[in-house]
Amino acid sequence: MKVLNYSSINFWNELDNHLSLREVDTSSKIDDNVKSIIADIKKYGDEKIIQYAKEFDNITLKREDIKLQDLKKFYSLDNLNTNTLDSFRLAIKNVKKFHEKQFPQDYEVENMNAKLKSIWKPIDSVGIYIPGGNAEYPSSLIMSVVPAQIAGVNRIVCVTPPSNNINPYIAFLLDELGVNEVYQVGGAQAIAALTFGTKIIRPVNKIFGPGNAYVATAKKQVFGKVGIDLVAGPSEIVVVADETNNPEWVASDLMAQAEHDENAQSILITNSKFFADQVLEKIQNLLKIVSKKQIINESLNKNGLIVIMDDLLLSYKLINEIAPEHLHLQSLEKEKILKKINNAGGIFLGSYSTEAFGDYIVGTNHILPTSGASKFSSGLGVIDFMKKSSLVEINQLSFDSLSKHVENISDVENLDAHKLSVTIRQTKKN
Repeated sequence: MKVLNYSSINFWNELDNHLSLREVDTSSKIDDNVKSIIADIKKYGDEKIIQYAKEFDNITLKREDIKLQDLKKFYSLDNLNTNTLDSFRLAIKNVKKFHEKQFPQDYEVENMNAKLKSIWKPIDSVGIYIPGGNAEYPSSLIMSVVPAQIAGVNRIVCVTPPSNNINPYIAFLLDELGVNEVYQVGGAQAIAALTFGTKIIRPVNKIFGPGNAYVATAKKQVFGKVGIDLVAGPSEIVVVADETNNPEWVASDLMAQAEHDENAQSILITNSKFFADQVLEKIQNLLKIVSKKQIINESLNKNGLIVIMDDLLLSYKLINEIAPEHLHLQSLEKEKILKKINNAGGIFLGSYSTEAFGDYIVGTNHILPTSGASKFSSGLGVIDFMKKSSLVEINQLSFDSLSKHVENISDVENLDAHKLSVTIRQTKKN
């Protein structure tokens, strides 16, 4: 892991250079390939879904295979771990409990005899991308589907890369959550199918879910035709800890993010070089007992960072600039630092609050803004699956009191027809 000293004269430039490593790959080659895939799906539909399944996933699909008709074919309760199923059911319960509080309320204001309302409605249809391959995360399905259901979305569509062996826990959760529209299509072609539709797949209004660079690029390209949640980058965490903390625990927190992939970014902020060295030593020891040793090593060597600073109370300055996906405050100053944090996706307070609890079971959402996006966006929630409309009701009294103001502003903006739509009613009234 790279080490930076906060007192260094070039610290902020070095930090910016390091943070640039987390930017999503949007190379022109990927961009051009995605454009071609989207154009193919838009023009040829299901025919190209079948072709790309063979070309990209080495899976032979027939038209009738695109939609998964019976999820129970892909799992057997007898072959699934009962304790794990109980854990997933508890996760669903907790996510529901936390997210139900997010349901927005309509409100009404009466101002100068005009009635004004804000009305929330669910999005009609949404598509949820479920990654496949080495990044199969059943927990992400819960994080997407449950808020959509709470919002009242009528049609929830899931897409996942084609496979001869659908993950049985994903199949179980789709069944458990009552999702009955699931298609075997992945990558940029899945995003295109959800956007423009095919003969088999009807289009949706908004697309959710993480994916690789092709999926991220496709979401950016179709935005405007459909809504998207966010463009997800590599996973990231900032841990703030001092010598009072357990270096082995802190090491495990950094490793937990690093194991996602070699582009994940784990950052430790501490006031002790001795403690930082202890953490590095513990990482080497713990690597011996984890299955993704190589990925963790690559991630920490390439993207790992340790910042040494004298006063951890100033760490908020770094954190607000980094705007991390996950922030774990473990040091003695954690409560004071927390008060000054504006930019973080998910915040975990105290040494026992490992980020994995947020990933899986406590009820908060683990789909969070990455790559600094927490400066302007939030983690996934119920409101992302809804939209609001404003309602205006003008009666004669409010018309009389407000119309002259509309005329005045219309004159300034030289919009005569706006003014006319008011004055013509005055004429009719008289």
